[in-house]
Amino acid sequence: MENSVELRRVVYSVLLTQIQFGIYHYREKLPNIEETSTRLCVSIDTARAAYLKLKEEGYITLSKNIGATVKVNYDANETEHFIQTFFSAREKAMTDLKNSILPLLGNAQWTGLKNAYPETLLAMEQLYHHENPVVPYAMLKHLNQKYRSLGNSLLMRLVWQIFMFLYDPFFGIEENLQYFDQSSGYLPEVLSLCRNKDWYSLRIEVNQSIERLSSALSQFYENRITMSPPETEVAFTWSSYKKSQQLCYSIAMELLISISRGVYPAGSLLPSQKELARQKGVSLSTMRRALELLGSVGAIKSTKYVGTQVLSFDQATENSDFTKPVLQRRLIDMAESIQMFALSCQNVSLLTLSSSGSDLAEVLCRQLREHRQFQRGETLSYFILDLIGKSAPCQAIRTVYSELLRQFFWAYALRGMEKDQNIINTMYAPYFDSLIGSLENLDYSQFSASLEALIVFELRKTLSTMSRLGIPGVENILVPDTNVN
Repeated sequence: MENSVELRRVVYSVLLTQIQFGIYHYREKLPNIEETSTRLCVSIDTARAAYLKLKEEGYITLSKNIGATVKVNYDANETEHFIQTFFSAREKAMTDLKNSILPLLGNAQWTGLKNAYPETLLAMEQLYHHENPVVPYAMLKHLNQKYRSLGNSLLMRLVWQIFMFLYDPFFGIEENLQYFDQSSGYLPEVLSLCRNKDWYSLRIEVNQSIERLSSALSQFYENRITMSPPETEVAFTWSSYKKSQQLCYSIAMELLISISRGVYPAGSLLPSQKELARQKGVSLSTMRRALELLGSVGAIKSTKYVGTQVLSFDQATENSDFTKPVLQRRLIDMAESIQMFALSCQNVSLLTLSSSGSDLAEVLCRQLREHRQFQRGETLSYFILDLIGKSAPCQAIRTVYSELLRQFFWAYALRGMEKDQNIINTMYAPYFDSLIGSLENLDYSQFSASLEALIVFELRKTLSTMSRLGIPGVENILVPDTNVN
């Protein structure tokens, strides 16, 4: 999820939409702040801030004794206008997002369920019996349980953002349930398959459930939404940073990318803080915090009367302080991003190559051969995921992959722990061979499987290194098994 300001805006938007869609009518009470906090998985302070904004905007009254009560009175025509306006402005983004959910999250959901603890399955079963599973907030609880075993808070922030953008408004319209078979018993079937360890059937069931949502949304737009979209539509956005407005993280990442690409070579001096702040258009204090972050990952070292020197990969680990919580959090984010790639890259790359045809395969093959000449095998994962992400047919996939790749550079702090470069290149040579060979043969399935194997290898290696360094939380991140179907 995002920082408190962004969260407040999202929660405010969700509650306002529920009022405008007629879920809560004139003089009806909204759930209290504590209930909304629990339902939407946000803090009480965030929920309260959203309620206060609704009050300021004149949508609700708010008092200690009564709580929140709807102040506005919309008739049926106004409600329909709100629905038409809301969904027409998001048609392109919602259509794109529904096509992205299966390649991005299908395998993650299956893996989460496959590795779910018995108590998690029991909790899901109890939720099913006590709450209507198609009520939006109940759906969010179920989603949290499905992904729980993955141990990935970054993934859950993405799931939360997708839910608020797509699921909550869509299922907030009760008539949309007509697009689903209410007698299908999806959740009981999933629980049964998990307990019987029928993983093949579980994968089919998970994929079909995602495809049913996609079909339902298509029918909804075809049958209900008649308003033309505005000139500027609402886009789906997501940030891989929990505190997205801390600009110093983005600036630090930009500088780290420049260092990794040789813009600032090892041994050279960075421009002064004042000059960098001017170049990036940020305050001096923001730039100072960004450079402190770079110092924590061992990318730079400041010396009085000398300046800020760029360090080599070999010096990075030596000059990194792995006891600092800020670096530990960034390394966990980085590991979680690799897990998300491991869980999605096979489906995303297969979709991308199948959609683009042989031209993209030829370009990828040529660029992989050229990249191999640099003799930096450890950069293969970033390089190929960047190419696949930028070529993906869905904007949501491109957005998510771009955000996840930003986390890769926090691995800079671990570079000094790598083996001799020749040994590293030998280690990655089979992956180069497999990826290039499958592209030469236009075997997209083999390429996607090889890419998944590479990223799972990267995940295991990263988690092992972080474990040796004593980074807390690393033990919770699940390594998916590529050998089980």
